[in-house]
Amino acid sequence: MKALLGMLVFCMVQLSWAEEPEAGAADASYTVQQGDTLGSLARSKLDVPGRWRDVARYNQLPDPDRIKPGQVLRIKPLWLKAESGVLKVEAVTGQASVQGRALKVGDTVAVGAEVQTEMGSALRLRTPDGSQVDLQEASQIRVEKLEQREGGVFVSVLRLLAGQLEAFKMKRAAGMADMAINARNATLGVRGTHFRMRQQGMNTYAEIEDGHVAFEAAKTPQVLALAGGEGSVADGVKPAQVIPLLPAPIYPALPQVFDTPYVEWTMPELAGATGYVGELARDASFADHLVSVRSEGRLIRLRELPNGHYWLKLRAVDAQGLQGKEGKTDFEVAVPPRKFVMTKVYISGDKLQLIWVGRRQNPRYQVQVAVDQTFAHVMLDTQTADNWIEMARPQSGRYFMRVRQLFEDGRNGGWDVPMAFDAP
Repeated sequence: MKALLGMLVFCMVQLSWAEEPEAGAADASYTVQQGDTLGSLARSKLDVPGRWRDVARYNQLPDPDRIKPGQVLRIKPLWLKAESGVLKVEAVTGQASVQGRALKVGDTVAVGAEVQTEMGSALRLRTPDGSQVDLQEASQIRVEKLEQREGGVFVSVLRLLAGQLEAFKMKRAAGMADMAINARNATLGVRGTHFRMRQQGMNTYAEIEDGHVAFEAAKTPQVLALAGGEGSVADGVKPAQVIPLLPAPIYPALPQVFDTPYVEWTMPELAGATGYVGELARDASFADHLVSVRSEGRLIRLRELPNGHYWLKLRAVDAQGLQGKEGKTDFEVAVPPRKFVMTKVYISGDKLQLIWVGRRQNPRYQVQVAVDQTFAHVMLDTQTADNWIEMARPQSGRYFMRVRQLFEDGRNGGWDVPMAFDAP
């Protein structure tokens, strides 16, 4: 049953090719040569020898045994003999592999291969028809079919084994570039759209950003037609339903330039949202993927970022685990050079010790510790002649420390860029 489910969309289409008597706009044509027969044509140029019967019926030939030189035959593109294509690697972040071999830009992936990304990694692939497939972290796919024929006809079938993929399917005429994504409990049949598919535990998720797909789910009597802004969950137990996705998130008013490497903010209330997921990249196309972003609430907290320009896309997650439509923003991080750098955080019993190094022009420092980098609520404010302080061990969590010099003439130096640390 699972094998039949994975190919149902294509089987239905192939049956229609054999029965449809009218010519299609994308038909291939063949001019009959001296000595040709329908049988020789089928053996040399078509997918199966018996295809001559379909060609005869499609061209309404009164006598299939008699074709004349110069006669033009119309042939459905998918009847042509297929060649096996490959996926091309366009971008790699972190560690991605095929059959255990590390992938790099420019490599190709053949039919039958399994591709995997590690945590914190991402991979961009290009299909023979020019479609883009982005494999997110901790994900795995198997390449089941990549066919290409004369006249620009393509068929792509991938199986999502784990994790998440996002695809931007090239729009082409019907029957010219079909794609299917198989997963544990469902198959997506695609012609031209932007979508995501995810295999998480026993559940198969589909989320459509734009376009239309056919969602063939186990335990569901009919194929679901999903449009942009819709999704579905197939658990293999209950019938799948069409579910509206949460709208694209609206970002709060953010500075175009952050002067801290610890970029964070709180998203506005969004009805139905339990958290956010997304991706951070160094370019607008998200090929230079930097890190995946996950938040169980409204607080978006990015890791310590070096100076540069960044692009972020976020999606709200609903109670069923479906990711909503994406919203994008970009910003710059421009942090002045640090004067001091934290080097150690020591825990000893109920005490925590912080050690830093930097340019020392005076024997005294002022040190503050707070729960956030605004330092609106300081939990420690002390002075020291050493390059370390000891404080009562706080509760587990993230904290910020800042240091400035105190000069002998009474002047105070400027606060350095805050330094984050985690208390276990």
